[in-house]
Amino acid sequence: MTHYDVLVDGKRLRRAGSSGELRTLLEKYREDHREDDPDAVHVQILERGPLSWLVGGKLVEREQFLD
Repeated sequence: MTHYDVLVDGKRLRRAGSSGELRTLLEKYREDHREDDPDAVHVQILERGPLSWLVGGKLVEREQFLD
């Protein structure tokens, strides 16, 4: 099962259990940071699968989860 870690400036902010939950988290982040980071450029998304404890996961583009 794949889940996602949401990183802001390299520090984990939250964990999302699905891509839908991740989209919701990004929408809330963009709303909360409307003034200073509306495009969520400080956000990194780390995709974590079954072997992520071994390989660490994979950074994915946030644009695929933004509207």
